[in-house]
Amino acid sequence: MKPEPLNPEPVVTSLGCKVNQAEAAWLRAELARQGADPRELVVLLTCTVTATAARQSRQMARRLARAHPGARVVASGCDVQLEPERYRDMGLMVLGRAELARLPALAASDGPWPEGDLAPPQSGPLCPGLEAPGPRRTRGLLKVQDGCDASCAYCIVPRVRGTPRSLPPDRATAALAHLGRQEAAEVVLTGVHLGRYGRDLERPLGLAGLVRRLLNAHPGPRLRLSSLEVSEVDPELAALLAAEPRLCPHLHLPLQSGSDRLLAAMNRPYRTEDYAAVVHTLVRELPGLCLGADVMVGLPGESEADFAQTLELIRSLPVAYLHVFPYSPRPGTPAAEMNRRPPGPEVRRRAAALRELGQAKRLAFLRRQVGRRLRVVVEGGGLARSGNYCLVRLERRLPPGTLVEVEVTGLEEQARPPRLRGRLRGRLRGG
Repeated sequence: MKPEPLNPEPVVTSLGCKVNQAEAAWLRAELARQGADPRELVVLLTCTVTATAARQSRQMARRLARAHPGARVVASGCDVQLEPERYRDMGLMVLGRAELARLPALAASDGPWPEGDLAPPQSGPLCPGLEAPGPRRTRGLLKVQDGCDASCAYCIVPRVRGTPRSLPPDRATAALAHLGRQEAAEVVLTGVHLGRYGRDLERPLGLAGLVRRLLNAHPGPRLRLSSLEVSEVDPELAALLAAEPRLCPHLHLPLQSGSDRLLAAMNRPYRTEDYAAVVHTLVRELPGLCLGADVMVGLPGESEADFAQTLELIRSLPVAYLHVFPYSPRPGTPAAEMNRRPPGPEVRRRAAALRELGQAKRLAFLRRQVGRRLRVVVEGGGLARSGNYCLVRLERRLPPGTLVEVEVTGLEEQARPPRLRGRLRGRLRGG
């Protein structure tokens, strides 16, 4: 029988987005630093972006409570912020998002934990989010922003995350430098609404300005941006993408629908012609750029004609992949009160059609990479990830986190997911 480690890692579990993952990693590191005993404290960061995510969060809460009967199980995160009593009824301790940054201090003290109604999410300090490369992931994660005030009709996030707040640039650059010293070959910048970075600072600084500072903070890691609204890709950011080899040529720009009528009903801040113009311009000016898009099906009032417009628009766009989501009503949002949702079988048919189109787009993008030279970060198992988000099978295994240049020699279409084949042309860092 294997002996237990002298200092077992704190149990911090997260569901949902990269922001939750980054926060969980920071909490895990802080609790480990102060010697928290995982037999006494277990933490869960929940998600509520869809009904399925909320249900999975509650299932995980029950599972953790059963697996750790002698521990204090603390539930926090977005679903807790929305419906804390569901978790209190399970016998869990509840911590609102406003208090989350204080969790390590609370765990180390003998004082009382917050009780009663949860404070607004923005009323407490910004919870850090930082994950260095390690067993869980090859790439580092850095949370630089939280909160959203976009008020999309279907989205519960502003209610559970609060108004936009930004990590001050000096703290962001210090965190990036730390990840560089940890030999992170890549760092993903993440936020709830990353494109709103810096607007709330005493001396406002846009996302492009932050990226410039981060690139100067350490010569090692390349940077990858998480999701941005199409209107937030300004000329300064586009110029950085063109000029900086350490800024990954990869953008994820949520579309949601190809129907202007539905975009207006959902309070999205653009029209389809605006979205298409930006996408075509970016791909024309940045060869090799990988563009992804979120698309939602089954929105209230979505007709067959609306869906046909979505298909037609996406067919015309040079996007490389799609994330397809069936609409999920969230209590308290305007869309949840709207009628005329398409029936379930029709939503599933539309989602399947979009996923098929997304797969065709993905294969077409991968085919265009054959013959190119790409810089890739090794993820393990003989696979690596390029700056423009292509999965590449290497001719031989290298240590995870190694940055190398490969020549793309072919495409494995039948692999799941499809991937390129790469011949090693030079090791740039690590290993």
